[in-house]
Amino acid sequence: MDTRWKSKLGQVAWVILFTIGLSGTLAFLNHWDSYMGKSYFETDEFKGEFETFLGYLHIYEVSNLTSEELKGKITVSKEEIKEYRYRNGDLSEQISSIQDQFRPQLEEANTNHDKKLESYFKKQRDKKIEDIQKNFESDKYVKQKVTKEKEEQIDQFIENKKAVQQEFQQWLSSFEYYLQNNETAEVFTNLTAANKEDAYKKLESSNMLYLQNYTGEKNSYLSISDYSPSLYDEGDSQQAAMGILADDHSVLEGKIGVPKALPADSMLYDQYKMFKRNQQFFFLYSAAGLIALCVSIWQAKKHQLLRLIAHSPYITLYKKIPVDLKIGCMIISAIVFFISLGVATDYNIYGSYASMIDEAVITIGFATFITGLTLIQLIWLISEWKESGWTKGYWKTSLTYRFWHDLEKFFHFRSLAFQYLILLIVIFASGFGVGFVLYQVQLVGLYLVLFMVVTVPVLMFSLKKISYFNRIILHSSELAAGNMEPDLKAKGSSALAGLARNINTLKHGVKSLQKSEAKSERLKTELITNVSHDLRTPLTSIITYTELLKTPDLDGESREAYVQIIDKKSKRLKVLIEDLFEASKMASGSIELMKARVDIVQLLQQALAEYDEAIEQSTLQIRMSASEQPIDAYVDGQKIWRVFDNLIGNILKYSLENTRVYIAIEKRQDIAVLFFKNVSKYELGGNTEELFERFKRGDTSRHTEGSGLGLAIAKSIIDLHEGSMDVEADGDLFKVTIELDLA
Repeated sequence: MDTRWKSKLGQVAWVILFTIGLSGTLAFLNHWDSYMGKSYFETDEFKGEFETFLGYLHIYEVSNLTSEELKGKITVSKEEIKEYRYRNGDLSEQISSIQDQFRPQLEEANTNHDKKLESYFKKQRDKKIEDIQKNFESDKYVKQKVTKEKEEQIDQFIENKKAVQQEFQQWLSSFEYYLQNNETAEVFTNLTAANKEDAYKKLESSNMLYLQNYTGEKNSYLSISDYSPSLYDEGDSQQAAMGILADDHSVLEGKIGVPKALPADSMLYDQYKMFKRNQQFFFLYSAAGLIALCVSIWQAKKHQLLRLIAHSPYITLYKKIPVDLKIGCMIISAIVFFISLGVATDYNIYGSYASMIDEAVITIGFATFITGLTLIQLIWLISEWKESGWTKGYWKTSLTYRFWHDLEKFFHFRSLAFQYLILLIVIFASGFGVGFVLYQVQLVGLYLVLFMVVTVPVLMFSLKKISYFNRIILHSSELAAGNMEPDLKAKGSSALAGLARNINTLKHGVKSLQKSEAKSERLKTELITNVSHDLRTPLTSIITYTELLKTPDLDGESREAYVQIIDKKSKRLKVLIEDLFEASKMASGSIELMKARVDIVQLLQQALAEYDEAIEQSTLQIRMSASEQPIDAYVDGQKIWRVFDNLIGNILKYSLENTRVYIAIEKRQDIAVLFFKNVSKYELGGNTEELFERFKRGDTSRHTEGSGLGLAIAKSIIDLHEGSMDVEADGDLFKVTIELDLA
């Protein structure tokens, strides 16, 4: 036992090692180009931050224009005038829009006889129309309005610029720069020194983590107009100012760098440190993963771990699962496996190493579980494939084959199947149409027409077919009960008509069989009478001639004749006895269910009604929930009533006083499900399956009057109906679940 336990622990340890090996190897393959021989300043993250800083530098230093200076650079092109003029359509469209805008207000004022208000709205309308007309008459008029619009945008830009100035100050702690404008010789720097030369010399590589030189040579200068980001995402509210700044094509020379003495509160400090930690972790984790993968492969070959998994005793249970369900679970498990490995290899250390280790343990733990589950399924599938070859007969156990087989049976009578499908489609479309017309009220008329023309005739046709089908069922029930009803009407070639003809044929066959049985019974009676007579006759002869053989001085010829007679009569007697035993075997029979269409809800209510007096005298509170609609099943009503009677009787005998009892019945697709729940007054124990055994009860002291056969009888009846009956015990809560096929 100890060796076996160690073997299991060893297998778990191997899966952990293999998972770490896979994730570490994948981490190397995924991230080597990000960390191998690279620094933080070569990453896309830093490039984005650097461009953001250049944008701030452009706005606050290089092109730090005042509101008046920006407004002085405003220009209005002919294209902008045309765009403004036709922004809301041509002249007629804009005038019509204004008239539509004021029409409800004018109508309301006119209705209220408020001349003053009506005059006010007319003046406002005419004023707007006049303004629109001027837009189409004068470019100068439009230019003034566009200029005013751009001035408002510049004012908004200046306000936003003041609001985010603090962010620029934070960026200054992350970068040091010295730039000179080639045209104006103006210097821009955040370095403090006695003169410009000393400030420029501070930007040496030895003092910098990162340094960018702009020498003025070909493609080696800084065009600051390339970096003019908007301060806020407010659409066109800053378009004029950003356009003016973008027109500044100043060429700058100098240096921009990130100092080694990077302050902890700078914008780049956390990102720089995080990249260094991630880079260190990448090398450690990749190295550990490669080593772990090699060791795990070596261990698997040495100890034949894959063969041990393939010969696991649990594979017998696995073989009972349908093959398509196994493949589906395998695919899902494989997908989750790759996702979990991807999560394990996609890491970033945002906090300390301790937090990273905690996260890695959880991630690797989950990935290990999924890896083990996927490996076991893969090995078992391969082993089963090698064993059976997944032949055609093997696939017959799959859920897909069963579904396809049921689908073929469904379309065996195509006319009936298509009628059923059309009914479902019409009902679904009608229900969907109700929801649709709630959003498109104008289509109510069309929906009502379609409902009367399509839905109502289909429902009437379906009701007629169902009524015909019910008559067939009732007729067959009467036939099963021995009542010979007149023949069913069977017109046409539909499946139901064919069923009616078959039932008529069976009925006539039953009549013939009854006559045959009556005749057979009469012949059997006669046979017994004759056999009785025949048994007596040879037996009398045997006795008589046996006595004659005892006569003294009997000659040999007579003795021989007597012996032959006795021999003949003995053989006759033997034949008669064998025939009698054969007749007895033919007369023996077995239990038969008298099935019919029964409303399970009504039957359960009737069973409860039998116990009304006992329930009232008890301290129990019965709570029953059932559908208002009938739930029909094709069962033997008397036998199912016996099941309900036994269960309700047990509830009254064995329930804890002053508790509630819940009885429910519901419809799930093509089965009826019944629940009986009560709190037991006796300790049930763990093995509820024993309660199905005869003479086994929850009352171990056996103080109650029950025989212990109730649940066993009930389960036998349900099994005869090809249903299921399960018992569950959660502490003292006792629950019985019954499932029966619907009619």
